[in-house]
Formats: sequence, C-alpha cells, structure tokens
Amino acid sequence: MIISPPFLPERAAGQSESAWLDIAMAPPASRLPGTQAPEGSFPLSLQLAWHNGLHIQAPQAAGAYLPVRAVADGRIVFVHAPTAPNSDPDHPLNYNPFGASPPTAAWTSDGFMAIEHRTEIGAVQAVATEVVYYSVYMHLEGLSRSPRTNAPWAPGDAIYRKEVIGMPGQIYGHAGQLHFEICCDQANLRHLTGRAPRWVDPDIAFVPATGGRTDSVFGNAYIYLPAGTPTSTHRPSTHVRSALSAGGGASAATDHFPPDTLRVPLWVCIAHEEGNVMLATFDRHGQPIGAPRIDSRHDYIRQMATPTPRGRFEYDLCAAAKDRHDALPSADQARSSASGWYELLRFGRNLGSDPLPADAVHWRKIVTSEGELWADLNATGTLKFSDADFPTISGWNFFDDDGTPSDLRCDSLNLKASIRDPDPNNKRRMEREELIKRLGDTRVRARLRRAICRFPTEWDQAEIEASYGWLETADLKPTDDDATSTRKWERFVKHAKAVSFLGLPQELKRADWRFHPREFIAHMRACGWLSAAEFAQCFPRTLLHLHGTTFRSATTPWQTAIARATNWILPFNKAARKYGISAAKQRLLHFFSHVIPETGNLALVKEIAGERASYAPYFGRGLIQLTHLSNYTSYGEFRGFPRTFPSAAFPALGWNPDTLIAADNRGAHHADNCVDSACFYVVRRENMLSHMDVGISQSDVIRVSNDVNGYVAIQNLNGLDARLQSAIHLKYFFLEDISGASNESIGFSWRRSSQKEPVLDAQGRPVVSGNPPRPRTHFVLAQHTINVPLIRQLP
Repeated sequence: MIISPPFLPERAAGQSESAWLDIAMAPPASRLPGTQAPEGSFPLSLQLAWHNGLHIQAPQAAGAYLPVRAVADGRIVFVHAPTAPNSDPDHPLNYNPFGASPPTAAWTSDGFMAIEHRTEIGAVQAVATEVVYYSVYMHLEGLSRSPRTNAPWAPGDAIYRKEVIGMPGQIYGHAGQLHFEICCDQANLRHLTGRAPRWVDPDIAFVPATGGRTDSVFGNAYIYLPAGTPTSTHRPSTHVRSALSAGGGASAATDHFPPDTLRVPLWVCIAHEEGNVMLATFDRHGQPIGAPRIDSRHDYIRQMATPTPRGRFEYDLCAAAKDRHDALPSADQARSSASGWYELLRFGRNLGSDPLPADAVHWRKIVTSEGELWADLNATGTLKFSDADFPTISGWNFFDDDGTPSDLRCDSLNLKASIRDPDPNNKRRMEREELIKRLGDTRVRARLRRAICRFPTEWDQAEIEASYGWLETADLKPTDDDATSTRKWERFVKHAKAVSFLGLPQELKRADWRFHPREFIAHMRACGWLSAAEFAQCFPRTLLHLHGTTFRSATTPWQTAIARATNWILPFNKAARKYGISAAKQRLLHFFSHVIPETGNLALVKEIAGERASYAPYFGRGLIQLTHLSNYTSYGEFRGFPRTFPSAAFPALGWNPDTLIAADNRGAHHADNCVDSACFYVVRRENMLSHMDVGISQSDVIRVSNDVNGYVAIQNLNGLDARLQSAIHLKYFFLEDISGASNESIGFSWRRSSQKEPVLDAQGRPVVSGNPPRPRTHFVLAQHTINVPLIRQLP
C-alpha cells in the first residue's frame, strides 16, 4: 500500500515524518467559537454535529497554494466542477455560519471529487488481503485535467498517486482550504483492522483474549505480558523455556507470584526506525512507564567481532539471531534456525515456516516501574500484535452506537463519554453545551484522532433535511422570533444543498465508517505490502543502456511489467516484510534499483554461463544473486536448511541450491527463496541496510551498488547505468518527489565503453601478458551525461 497526503510540501533536511505530515495536513488557523477547536475538526464540529473529515490549510510555495493531489492510485467515482465565486450575499454558497446579521458574503467552493482505492495490505497464504476505501476532496476551487487524455477529470477515470486533482478553494471565505476525508464500508473495515468493530471501554484495563492477525503485519509490534511473565535482573544465558526453573503458577487473585516474575500485566511496544530499535513499556491502561529505551547489541550479543556504537540494533538483528541459535544445545539447534529467531526478535513471533523452538524464550530488556529488567516476551500467555491490528492499547476504538444513525447529530454515548469533563462532580458534563466546550481540549483532540466512527455522509443532497433537521431548533438564540428562525433555517438548507449532490454512488454512501484522515495516512504509510499493480510500476518504462560507447533505449511494456509483478509479488512481499526492507519506502527504492539490473527485470535468477565461472557450482542465484560458497553456507545456516547431501554436485554445502534457489532461467526456481536470499544478503552485508537509510543521492546509490557488487573501481561496477536510472524512476514512484519534466539529466563517471578496451603502455602500444601472450583489457573511466526518461510505467 502506498499513500501520501493530499498536499506535498517539500520536506526540510532532517525533518521527521510526523513533522512533515503536520505541515502537509495543517488545520486552519480559524477556531470554532467557544471551543478553540480548529474549524472542520474530525469527527465532531459545529453544534456537536458529525463531520466526515478534516479541513486542511494548504501549504504554500513561492507565495502560492500547493495543488491538491490524489493520495493513492484509484478510480474516480464522482466529480463536480466548482461554481465561479461571486459576492452576492444571497447566493447559497455565500453562507457564513459565524457571520453577523444581516448576513455577509463568505464564499464556500463546491468543487468535489471522490476516488475509490483498491490495494492490498497482506495475504493469507496465496490469497491477498484486499481493501477498498475512498478518499473525498471537497471545496476545490478548480479541477485539473487527466494528464493522459487532457480532458477534465470524469467518473471512471484512472487516477494515480500524486496526480493533480485541482486547487484548494474557500471555506466560509477562508482561502486555500480543503475538506478531506477517508471512509470505507463495514466489510472493508474488517479487512483493514483485522476484526469486527467493537467499542472498548477506555476506563477498564484492556486484556486481550487472542493474539493479533498474521495476514497483515506492519509498523510497531505490541506484546501483552500477563502477570507472572518471567523476568531477570541480569542477562539470561538460556533461550528455551525448558531450561528455566519451574517457578510455579502466578495468580493475581491470591497475590502469589514466584520470584522473578511480573506482578502486574504490561504492554511492550517494539519500534524500528532507521536502524534504531526502541522498546516502550505501558501499563494495562496504555499509560507509558518511564522513557523508551534504545536497544543495543551490547545488551544481546555475547561476543562481538568488532566494537560498535550503542544503538542501531536493527542492523545487528541477524547477528543477535545467530547468537541465540548458536547458544542452544545441539539437540535444541536441530529444531531451531537463526531465521526463526530473527523473526521473533523483529516481530515478537515467528511469522514464517523456518524452525523455532516452541518453547523459545524472547528475552528483551524493558523498562518497568522498578527499573530495567529482562522479560520473556514469548512467555506463556503473552499475545502479539502489530499496527495492522489498529491496537486498542495504542488508542484505536470504534464508535457505532449513535441511536439516530439517519442524521448527523452525534448521539453516541460512548463518544460523548470519551470527551466529557473527567470531573465526576460536574453534573452537567454530558450535556451538549458542556461537551461542545471540550472539543478544543488537547487531550480530547488526541483521543479523537484514533476514533473510527460510523455515521452517514454529509454530501447526499436528498438527505439534507433528515440529516440536519435537529439544527432547526438547536441553533436558535433566545432573541430569535419565529420569522427569524424560519429565515435562518431556510438559508442553511439552501447552503447545505448547494454543497451537496444528487446521484452520489451507492458504494460511496455505504462507506459510512470514517477515519481521522491525518491519522489514517500516517498509520498506513507504515504498510509496505505492495499490490501487483503497484509492484509493476516499479519497472522503469524506458532505460538507456550503454552499447559500445553510445546509449540505446530499451522499453519494458506494461504487459511485461504486470505479468512479472503478478508472478513475484507474494514472495517479494513476504521477504521484504520479514527483513524490514518494506518498512521504509527508501529501502524499497534502493532494493529495486539493484534487483532490476541484477535480474533483467526479474527475468534472470541464475547467473548466465555461471557453470564456467571459477567459483562454480556456487555461481549467482536469486534476485540479488548469492555467489561463492561462503555466502551459500551462511544463508543455509541462517535458514536452517538440513545438510542431507542430496546431490554429489554440492559436497561442501550439503544442500542443493538448484532446488532451493534456482536451477535455470526457464522457471526452475524456488521463488520464495530467490527473494528471501536477496533480502538476507541486504541485512547481513555489513552496513548495507544502513547505507540504504542514509539517502537517495547518486553517491548513496553508488555506495549501495558497491555493497552488492563489491568495492571495485567505479568503471568496473556492472550495470551502474541502469541502477542510477532506476533510482531516479523509483524516487518519483515511492517517495513524494514531484517532476513535471519528461526527463532528468544526470552526469556520472563510469566505463567509456560497454566492452573492455586494450591496456596501453606509455607509448600507446597494447600491453600483453600470459602464456601464450594475450592483450590485457580493462574498462576505461569516462564521464557521461544522459537524459533519464521519466515515462511512468502505467497501463
């Protein structure tokens, strides 16, 4: 899933994801009277009415508002062109709910677009977990045109992430604003969150009954530790439960707890970010305990080959996993693998099929109210979740108890209870006026960001009177007479109908479950699972390859891209998730930049003519091809491949890479292991993953190329032309970079010719060597400048 905000301001150097999103989706400066909540808040706004989405103040660049862009690939299902503004105070779009009497003109733009998005967030075996959701853009001042047809956007048009929808308009006279919302129907809510919607009382400690989903796993890991979970004050040396002292059962009811166990339940959150691994501890109500601690290899690895700085433990997960596997007695190693331990360390559970002892102990150092302790995060009774579960402990909750679901007055007692004054002595705290005052409270606003609410759309013109009939009396002032109240109501209805529409698609009206848009986008940007259509767009449509001393164009049509993406998508997603490569789009960019030239667009999984190589039979296999016996040995040991010596061709290895990775380029390959071995190479290769995290400059791409092909002279770096161009193509696909140009010029040093040239002596004569004498050849360094085509890979 790839998603971005509707505005794409340039990100400052070193700016965090959260800070950038706050700018991209900033609330308006104007505040609701009496509450100081921003106008157009979610899910409640004026008069405690339901509000479908958020009002966003558009960022500016060079003094102009940025355009509104599609947040993800999709299909337009409804569009309405905006009305030209005017200053007639009687026009229904010149309505000012905050204005004086007589009414003053305050224009509200009525340009509207709704987009249906279909994507994937995981899979159950080979069956994808598909989700369908809608993004809605309202109060557009102008609509753009399709870049493929140059016709105005229309229902049925395909639209792709970052394409311009139009320009932000006015809301009650405030310029440069957009109403933006995210919604889905109930079936897709279950697909998104992994469970049926059920409200959980936040005042009662949440105790999960079962663990989280495994079809979709992304973002942070959350582990529930029941009372009685084993702990230790020093680093344990045993990693299987059978080797621990029995200790007896723990019981909160009898206050019986054996030594070295938790006396109260805790939650532990494991977060990975640019190499750091942070563990935060929460009590059973979700309140933090102490400050998060940053994991270090010094805490977990018994003997380190070389001293390293503290922190950046993600880069050491392979070493830590191998250390735990190697520490087991030989009998236990037979039912274990470093790969199984790797997943336990990363996710808190083994999601794959590689062996891990059922009684494996997951010792991690956590913060408790008594200080830092070692705790078994895989003890009996522990339960594991991820952000894909929209976990209750991190604040997500469902609200669908509105007793009058046909109107837009909030009558949800559960939501009202979550925003009311916490002081029980306030006897009026559930009254509407008291609740309205609470909407500006920072704690309330933080709580509402993770409220998933069910209520009808505000854009159905046929339902305006039914949706807002309650306002006819709720909005009255004591000084209003009958004529004034009638006039106010009629004026409101005319305005509400002017900003709503007939003929909305039924599927959009059925999408009545709504998310806080800023929170949804931030949350789902952690999901790196790609659909086949997204995967296909990673193949550059056109690349320039050096042939002789000139560059020639080569094209990959959509039919080829989508066919290969369909064949490889599931193995790729599983391996990229397992090794944390899909945890950051920048890592995916680097990975694809090298997989594409290494495999000829996923056509080659075995080194051509590898049988004639000096290192045969351990020639290249896989997507980033394993080469040499030492790399095959490391990979087999990591995965726990049994050394059964099935073939006399691989006596030093003990397992058959022709069967377990690839035998040829005609289809005799193990797709899962072709990708898994490539991802393993990335995380095991010293500093390679950290190099991916540094940046996407040309020097960054070259450094990662060296990690793949060795630290050779740059003219000896095979496929550098394709790698650099692929990185540029993928920058515009995965990241938020924007370019309106048809190409991008780059200069780089590389080989002068695709063929090696004779080595010449000082007099310009060819140098010969060997017996019989042969001319020596090499690649000659030269400077190139090419215009990289920026043609999108689309149907």
